[in-house]
Amino acid sequence: MLDNIYLEALTAVVEEGGFDKAALKLNISQSAVSQRIRNFEEQLGRVLVVRSTPPEPTEDGRKLIKHLRTIRLMEYELTDSMGLNPSGEFITLPVGVNADSLATWFMDALESFMKEHNVLFDLYVDDENRTHEMLRRGEVVGCIGTGSKPVKGCRSDYLATFDYLCLSTPDFCRRWFKNGFNLETVAKAPAAVFNRKDETQSRMLEKNFPGELVTHPIFYVPSTESFVDVICRELAYGMVPEFQVEEQLKSGQLIEVTTQGRVPVSLYWHSWNVDTELLNKLRQELIKFFN
Repeated sequence: MLDNIYLEALTAVVEEGGFDKAALKLNISQSAVSQRIRNFEEQLGRVLVVRSTPPEPTEDGRKLIKHLRTIRLMEYELTDSMGLNPSGEFITLPVGVNADSLATWFMDALESFMKEHNVLFDLYVDDENRTHEMLRRGEVVGCIGTGSKPVKGCRSDYLATFDYLCLSTPDFCRRWFKNGFNLETVAKAPAAVFNRKDETQSRMLEKNFPGELVTHPIFYVPSTESFVDVICRELAYGMVPEFQVEEQLKSGQLIEVTTQGRVPVSLYWHSWNVDTELLNKLRQELIKFFN
């Protein structure tokens, strides 16, 4: 049998990012946390946590953490349905989401869900084509991602497709692309890119210049709000979801640099294939928002 005291210690160390923070969360000493982890590892005969900074779970550790999170979810639903949660305790759901969704529609879609249920989110933010890895490792119960194929043991639901546009101000476009959007001008013009995992810029360039190796100055801006601000300040051009800048496009503050620059990005909700009312309602709220 797996001892929940040990499971809670393991999960706290990973979730809180350290043995000292886990001790504060569990209201015990740091040495007690370390002892519980050591006892758990000795009991199972395998290493569960790599003592790095922050601590990283091993593959076996991830499986155990996912197991505890599943137990938490099912226990919450059981006690809530039986009226055994009079104090209104919250359950925390770890969810992976991309920055653009978080900055725009995500909270609008789930506001009523959070108010109806005593749910808090522990949001893990990464690029939309990387969030699946969090789900695969058991770090989150669900994620917003671009791949349609479900992760093993999970389900996938289509949400919506958004066009990312290649945008700049009119003055920036006249300055850098007066001779057109071609290999020569692109090699000189600064482009805003969210981070080194962001693939929308490279997908746009591949669409315009198939098979060509294109290098250009890059302004890395890992913030959705600041990303648009950098473009509006004429410091770079970049790929932005159309729905995020409807007003700027309508006013003419921003324009499309190239008509061949649209990159469609489809978003899917991936979640554990666990039949619980809470996860089902979360899924339904996301799907309903786009229909």
